[in-house]
Amino acid sequence: MEQREVDVCIVGAGFAGLAAARFLRTKQKTVAVLEARDRVGGRVAAKTLENGMAVSVGGTWIGDKQDRIKQLVTDVGLHAYPQYDGKPDPCDPGDPLNPWDHTAETVLRLDGVNHRYKGLFAPIGIDNLAVLGLAFETLRELSATLPPGRPWDAHDARALDGQTLGGWLSSPLNVPSEKAQIMLRATMRLLFSAEPEEVSLLGSLVFAAGGGGKGFEYYASPMYTETHLVDGDGGGMPEVAVRLGRDLGDAVRTSAPVRTIRHSDGNVEVVADGITVRAKYVIVTAPPILAGMIQYEPPLPDAYGQLMRKMPPGAIWRFVAVYESAFWRPRGLSGETVAPESLVPVSIDQCPRPDKDGNPAVGILSCYSIGPSADVMSRMTVADRKSTVLRELATRLGDEALTTIGFAEFDWSAEPWSCGGMIAHFPPGVLTSFGHVLYEPAGRISWAGAERATEMHGLIEGAIRSGEKAAGDIVAKLG
Repeated sequence: MEQREVDVCIVGAGFAGLAAARFLRTKQKTVAVLEARDRVGGRVAAKTLENGMAVSVGGTWIGDKQDRIKQLVTDVGLHAYPQYDGKPDPCDPGDPLNPWDHTAETVLRLDGVNHRYKGLFAPIGIDNLAVLGLAFETLRELSATLPPGRPWDAHDARALDGQTLGGWLSSPLNVPSEKAQIMLRATMRLLFSAEPEEVSLLGSLVFAAGGGGKGFEYYASPMYTETHLVDGDGGGMPEVAVRLGRDLGDAVRTSAPVRTIRHSDGNVEVVADGITVRAKYVIVTAPPILAGMIQYEPPLPDAYGQLMRKMPPGAIWRFVAVYESAFWRPRGLSGETVAPESLVPVSIDQCPRPDKDGNPAVGILSCYSIGPSADVMSRMTVADRKSTVLRELATRLGDEALTTIGFAEFDWSAEPWSCGGMIAHFPPGVLTSFGHVLYEPAGRISWAGAERATEMHGLIEGAIRSGEKAAGDIVAKLG
């Protein structure tokens, strides 16, 4: 078995782990990064189609105020380009809501009928929109009451943690409109990859609080979270991870799942398949449910294990359909569709960087099945899943959606080193019982990851910030 001795060992080569290692290297600290998968990137991944084209099937987009991932894209020699949203009005390019400008339209399918619209306001009626907006604002105000980094200390924390997000949304006192409830539930289902009834209201507010003061609106609107894609032959964002890993050289060891962490007052010993690393500190960046499967010697205080084992990821399938052209664009459509009652409730344009005439080399649509719908998909054959996805897209975008030149699917629940996606959530009662150790090191063991981020919670940006913070705290201890 290989033996190494370093300043800091990092468990996991997702963006939290890669960012932590990169930060430590800049401070002249030695690192070893142990990754269970045979690749870096974690929940950012690419899949290669039959024609050799790589497409992103995990974390893909960059959003507003996500400065750390933007900087890393630049640092590794790649470039971001804007998400397609149509051609701006040359007289008023900053206004996406003007119904007479050239902004592309979104398709909302409700009750078997397609509705095209521009901007933020879905065509569900003024009264329903008002209810929807008020619900988002109420949740934002609630999230703003959480003490930063200590949501379990909030006023009425136990009451908030004792009810579910789904229960709150279903109450006519909070959302007195059936259509607004449908839209809100679809949004939350997408954000958590789970039914809102599975998610604690307090836990959901932790997520909302990470939205830079905008609450759930930040995560729900593509104009905030999906403003740019990354150029690159490796699928875009996955290529960023590959280059970050390459920069770290042989400090990264893949196909090395960590089995045991032995810790004492003076050092840690991290035992993985084929390698043992002795270090002064360790940062565990694996998804909580997987971090909870590591054997810790001596055992950690009970709250750590309870918390990690009670933070399940949701269920999600990602589908990517590739076409000869982005046929929806000439029709004035953005490629974004929303169909809350569908097995495939969301699609979004994922086309590569366009040429000088504004045309991408191929058309790409990314879409998802989430929660119970993901389970339905998992029971189908490969052919039936593809047929279902394409039929659903055709109902919203036209029969051209039935004819692809490439197609990829990825079941994140079946991925053994993720167990679901894209983030873990807090079920009722977990935060107020065990949340006090969410950010708390256990001696020489620190934690990082998208779920442990206090800013941009659940996003690649949050993972990076969390990893860098954990690394910075350790640098301060090392001196």
